[in-house]
Amino acid sequence: MADKPRPVGKRIGYLAVRAITVVANGLARVLPLGWLRTIATGFGYILCLLVPSRQRMAAENIRKAFGDRFTAAQRRAIARQSTINISKTMLELLKMQYLRPEQVEKLVSLEGLKHLQAPHQRGQGVILLTAHFGNWELGGARITAEGYPMVVIARDASEQFSASVINRARTRHNMTVIGREDLRAMLETLRSNKLLAILPDQHAARGGIVVDFLGRPAATAPGPAVLALRTGCAIVPFFTYRQPNGTLHTRLFPPLEFTATSNRGEDVRALTQKINQTIGAQIAEYPDHWLWLHNRWKPINPENS
Repeated sequence: MADKPRPVGKRIGYLAVRAITVVANGLARVLPLGWLRTIATGFGYILCLLVPSRQRMAAENIRKAFGDRFTAAQRRAIARQSTINISKTMLELLKMQYLRPEQVEKLVSLEGLKHLQAPHQRGQGVILLTAHFGNWELGGARITAEGYPMVVIARDASEQFSASVINRARTRHNMTVIGREDLRAMLETLRSNKLLAILPDQHAARGGIVVDFLGRPAATAPGPAVLALRTGCAIVPFFTYRQPNGTLHTRLFPPLEFTATSNRGEDVRALTQKINQTIGAQIAEYPDHWLWLHNRWKPINPENS
């Protein structure tokens, strides 16, 4: 049976995304990184003007997460800077396909590699935990530059041309993308002593469990906890921070400490909560680095609770 034609509005949206990707990819090919970041900053400001509802949502979520820590003006500034940062990350991702590993090494400093080396030497794969924070893409490329192949769990962009361009940039730096439902590939990655990178900081519409995230109940993907408990592999957090001089710094943290019990369900919930606390601590320290434009606290499906 033939697929149903997409609605006109959706087709127009896909064409717009493809056109933006073509232009952005052309700029990434010929312009230096500094120029691309200037363009990204301008585009971020435009997004703030074009979609004010998202800025209001982001500022309100910042208020609910941090209470009176920030003034209203500061919350708006954090939301605006978060928008600019994600614009930079997207153009940097496109630029990544034209950067050699040694160029990534020069651009991104690395700390804490020993936290990967120990489990890797024991023949164990590692679950790399990060979030839509700073530039997670260049952070991953910096780790693979050390000779560690990486498999990333991600959802491809809906528009196929854009997805192919993005994945080409990742593949260039020894990162392979698999789908969120591909459990067999996840297990094979870990059993092959490779790195499996997961970003579980977005709303889990299906299959999530409800645990706190920045002090509020949020449907959260339990995948990292399930995989760790099933395989015994370490969960090593890493985050990538923007530096004032335009470089980035990736920090690998010690593996999460967790003692399993005989109650697997409660173990999954407790470890998932610890994962959320780990990510939340980084957001609390660097609030403008996180993707506040995503509505992390959507209404919770009763099946998640």
